Amino acid sequence: MTRELRYGNMPVPYSVSWSAEESQHLAKCPHAEGRIAACNAVAPGEGKPQFGKPHMQRHREVIADGLCDLCGKTLHQRTKVSLSHARPQPGAEGLCVMQVEPLLHKECAATSLRYCPSLKRDIERGTLRVRQVLRYRVQFAMMTSAATLEFTGVCHPGAIGHAKVELLAWKDRNAAWLGG
Repeated sequence: MTRELRYGNMPVPYSVSWSAEESQHLAKCPHAEGRIAACNAVAPGEGKPQFGKPHMQRHREVIADGLCDLCGKTLHQRTKVSLSHARPQPGAEGLCVMQVEPLLHKECAATSLRYCPSLKRDIERGTLRVRQVLRYRVQFAMMTSAATLEFTGVCHPGAIGHAKVELLAWKDRNAAWLGG
């Protein structure tokens, strides 16, 4: 069961890293199919939230397990929303959108736009895309030896980094569609 965390009056996304979670190491990750992956220390709610810096395990968890990035609850049988800068590109099954941003419930996406200054700016600039996600799949990014050495101090080629969302079917929407 997830618990919703706040920093002052602001809701903190479930996948955000907190300042007490900065150290990284390699370990088996249940959210990366049990493979060796880059992992953070685990201390949600301790210190200050590092907005824009995802916690490695929680980031993989929300994407791999189909959870909302803001509240951490299941997306199953709910309207799924993508807030991303990623543009469509050719994929194995036609056009797709490959993004690192986890999906959100429609109402959680509206909450995110209401509180996040960065998302507000990006909507005003027209650089952020709001999409209703109809079909997607999970991808895992593999890290190079140099990347694992830089982040964890251990050289391990092929360790898993972040999970990615590959949108396969979606409808372009706008911020007004979210309501809120």
